[in-house]
Amino acid sequence: MAIEARLSVDATFEQVREIAAFVRRAAEAAGLAPAAVDDLEIAAVEAANNIVFHGYSGSAGSIEVSAGTGPQGFCVELVDDAPGFAEHTFDAPASTSSVAESGRGVAILRACTDALEYSRIGTRNHLRLIKAG
Repeated sequence: MAIEARLSVDATFEQVREIAAFVRRAAEAAGLAPAAVDDLEIAAVEAANNIVFHGYSGSAGSIEVSAGTGPQGFCVELVDDAPGFAEHTFDAPASTSSVAESGRGVAILRACTDALEYSRIGTRNHLRLIKAG
């Protein structure tokens, strides 16, 4: 991915708004269609909220966000130092129940992106949200 923009924020719910605005600006600047911009913003907000809530669980931390184009399309990558989780998390069936209070995050990420990539590199989580156009 050719990184076109970077942002680093504290891992707090208040800063998730900054991530949303960053992703929107970067996707619009890359010329993505309005619906694709909306989808990426929703996916980034869902991912960042999960990093804050589940990853850091109230502990201090940060989230680094980068955005740019690559062979698969436009990519937003979120990187954090929270504890890792099983890489197969994105392969498991996601809850689609309209009454579930949690468990829909993976379904939201899948619905809003064309591809998801997760890896644990050293002590860091890397989540890529990819939109083809």
